[in-house]
Amino acid sequence: MTLKFIHENYLKYNKGTGFISCHVDALHAEPPAADLFTDKVVENLVKKTGCAGIVSTVSRTIADLNRNLNETNHEGIHEYRRTIQEIVKYLKIVDSNNRLLTPYLHLSFHGMKDTHYGPYAIEVGTLYGQSCSKEVKDWFQQALTKKSEDSFPKIHVLFDNKFVGNESIAFHRQGDNSGYLGYSHNFNTFQIELSRTLRSKHRTTITNIFSEIIDDFQQTFVAT
Repeated sequence: MTLKFIHENYLKYNKGTGFISCHVDALHAEPPAADLFTDKVVENLVKKTGCAGIVSTVSRTIADLNRNLNETNHEGIHEYRRTIQEIVKYLKIVDSNNRLLTPYLHLSFHGMKDTHYGPYAIEVGTLYGQSCSKEVKDWFQQALTKKSEDSFPKIHVLFDNKFVGNESIAFHRQGDNSGYLGYSHNFNTFQIELSRTLRSKHRTTITNIFSEIIDDFQQTFVAT
């Protein structure tokens, strides 16, 4: 099944089925300086879970969507934020003040070299807990570690060690003090750094691990 995307100037997106309180994205998917295969991970997860997905269509060397607003990326950042707004409105989970009515999961996929922690490694950045609630972080850490180790006994899962995340990953929750208010305490962002080997050779397993996490999040925090 080919995934249909809505194309904008800096990104393309799929709104998902409208039932899963989650979106996944690959903001450094486009060469040069691409995090290779992260777009494939996003596409796989959208197909498998029905969540929404966003993939950058310009290189970070032109406009980095994973940063603070600056002269080169402001149009792209505004487009990215509008797209998130479109997704949460489609899900009907925001109130009149644009605050989320239900917990929401945002997984942002990136790539790191095998030389950092070896070929079987995942690092999760939360800016030391600023981009998510403590409850969701504790749950996520436990779930990801267990599911990863069940799939890859030699896998190395780290949190907030080297790639803790740019401060922009907390803006969707806390706002950026420059007019973007964010969505308050129910927005939970995790930056997922995947080693090159996992991205290139084990995408099916990675897709299965994170699709289970998305399903578990829905059952644990969203379903009533």
